[in-house]
Amino acid sequence: DIFPKHQLFYVVGGFYAISFSIIAACLAHPEWGVENTESSPYRILGWISYCTIESFGSIGVSLFWAFCNSAMNLEQAKSAYGLIVAGAQVGAICGPTVVTSLAESAGVPTCYFLGACCMGLMC
Repeated sequence: DIFPKHQLFYVVGGFYAISFSIIAACLAHPEWGVENTESSPYRILGWISYCTIESFGSIGVSLFWAFCNSAMNLEQAKSAYGLIVAGAQVGAICGPTVVTSLAESAGVPTCYFLGACCMGLMC
């Protein structure tokens, strides 16, 4: 193991905080971002954004549950996992609704930057 388990959260969270910040800055750029409506095969920001979000969904969730499994014994897990899953379900329902309304009012780059800030809070 290169990093202790709790520090792995900081490493992964920091990586995604930086990644989302860079994507937010690129999306706000007039030539590379959402203001440019000209189609081109060289506009790869959408692919980078997609891969970053998808990898976060896989790596972040796996890391979270691995950390929970290593930090809790069986009795703690029985009492806590239901609450954790319930919170995740509420987040899965409310999250897209909040982001959709925020993207319409504040813009997509702002949503990415707020996501980066949330990841930074994890660090």
